Amino acid sequence: MKHSMKILIGILVLAVVLTACSGNSTEVSESPVSSPTSEPAKMPTLPDLDFEGMELLEDGYEIVQFVGQSDGDTANFVLKQGIRATRFLAVDTPETNSTTGGLHPYALPAKEYTKEKLENAKTIILEMDEESDIEDNYGRLLAWIWVDGELLNYKLVEEGLAWVKYLYGDYKYNAQMIKVERESQIKDIGLWAPDTTNEVEDVTQKVTLAEARKLPVGSSVEVTGVVTSRIGSNAYIQDETGAIYIYANSYNYSALYPGTRVAFTARTMDYNGLLELSNVLDKKITAVEEGIAIEPILVELADVGEEIEAMYIRVNNLTVTSISSSENALGYSVYVKSGDAMGIVRIDKYLNPYIAPDFFMVGEEISVIGNVGQYLSDYQIMISGEDDIIR
Repeated sequence: MKHSMKILIGILVLAVVLTACSGNSTEVSESPVSSPTSEPAKMPTLPDLDFEGMELLEDGYEIVQFVGQSDGDTANFVLKQGIRATRFLAVDTPETNSTTGGLHPYALPAKEYTKEKLENAKTIILEMDEESDIEDNYGRLLAWIWVDGELLNYKLVEEGLAWVKYLYGDYKYNAQMIKVERESQIKDIGLWAPDTTNEVEDVTQKVTLAEARKLPVGSSVEVTGVVTSRIGSNAYIQDETGAIYIYANSYNYSALYPGTRVAFTARTMDYNGLLELSNVLDKKITAVEEGIAIEPILVELADVGEEIEAMYIRVNNLTVTSISSSENALGYSVYVKSGDAMGIVRIDKYLNPYIAPDFFMVGEEISVIGNVGQYLSDYQIMISGEDDIIR
C-alpha cells in the first residue's frame, strides 16, 4: 500500500513538472500584481471614425460639450438630446460628501483633475459600451469619456485618483483598466499611497459668508448666519455680507428653520456651479437665536446672477411664459420674463408640500420670493412654498 502511494505521488509530481515545461501548458489568469517583466499598460485608442453628426444612442459615439460636474467621476454634457448627467464607466473616485465619511482623501484632487481636463478640452467624445446598461439607477448615462483623444476614465486610474469599479459586464476596455490600476498600486501613487490621512486640509477658518465664498473649494469654515428658507432638509443662510446654500445630505437639522441664527463648521463645495456648505462637522448645527425677522431684498429679474447667489430676494411683475415639467420626474422650471429679461422660477423636487405644475398658468403675472440658486449656467429663483408666489 505504501509502495503504491509513493508511485502515485511520483506520477503526480512528474505530471506537474512536464506541464510547467510544456509550451502548450494551460494559461492561468494573471496574479493581482503584475510581474516586473510584464508589458506596461497601454491606453486604449479611439477608433478612427468620422464622429461629426454621430448620436450617442444611435451610433455609440457623440461629440459633446462640457457644462459642469458634480464629482470626479460624474459630469454634465450637452448632447443632441439635451443636457445629460453622465457617470464615467468602470471607475469610482472618492466622495466629496459621503454620508459615512464626509470628504474623502483625494476627492478634491480627482474632481479638480476632471474639471481641468474637461474645461480645457478641444474635443470631448462620449462612447457607449455594448456590454453596459445605457443608464445607471439614477438615470445618468454610462459612458467612456474621450478628451482630445485620451480616455479620461483610464487617466483617472493612471494618476491614482480613481479605482476600477462596477465592472458589471465584459466592457470594451476592462483589460487595460485593470492593468493600469495594478501599476498605480505598485507605484504607491494617489489612492494607493501608504498614508492618505493628511490629504484633506483640516485647518478651520472663522469667516463671514462673503469670505467663505472667496475661499478655495474644500476649505473648512466656521460660520454664522440666519436661515432665510428651507427646501426639504437643505437651507439657505445669510449674514450682513452675503449668503450661501447648506446641503444637509439627507440629515434633518432641526435648527435650520427660517428666522433662526445658526452656527456650525462645514466645508465649501461646488455642485454644478452652486457654492454650498456641506460635510457639517459632527453633524451639528447649533441654533444661536430664534424669531429673527427676515425680509427679502427687492431686485430686478435682470440682476439675478452670481453677485447675489443664495440671497433672499423678491422680484415683482413677472409674466409666466412656459412651464417645463415631466410626468416621470419631480421638480420643474417655470420660465418667466420681465421686459427683455428672462428667468427661471424653480420648484425643487424636495419641496414639501409639493406644488403641482398646474398651480401656474402661462400668461399670468406674478411676483416671486425666494433664494438665488444656480444649476450649470442657469440662475434660478428657488421658492420654498406656495406663499412665495404672489398673484
